[in-house]
Amino acid sequence: MNLRTIFGKNVKHYRFQSKYTQEQLAEKADISTTYLSEIERGMHSLDFDKIEKLSKALNIEPFQLFLPNNFNTSLPRRIDMVEK
Repeated sequence: MNLRTIFGKNVKHYRFQSKYTQEQLAEKADISTTYLSEIERGMHSLDFDKIEKLSKALNIEPFQLFLPNNFNTSLPRRIDMVEK
């Protein structure tokens, strides 16, 4: 797995963990929703400023986005934001 793919999967994992939609995280990180979607799919390399903004929005350290991990790779496609 390449670094962009690892990074994207980690962004998605931490976004789901924070219960953010793509729209919410994109707004917090000051990027477009389309760009965030492409990041999560491993389609973009990011500059340090965007990495820092994403990590701050997710309340994690930047290095955590680069670590290979054993997170559940079959994350749901959407977050159910409705309280049950």
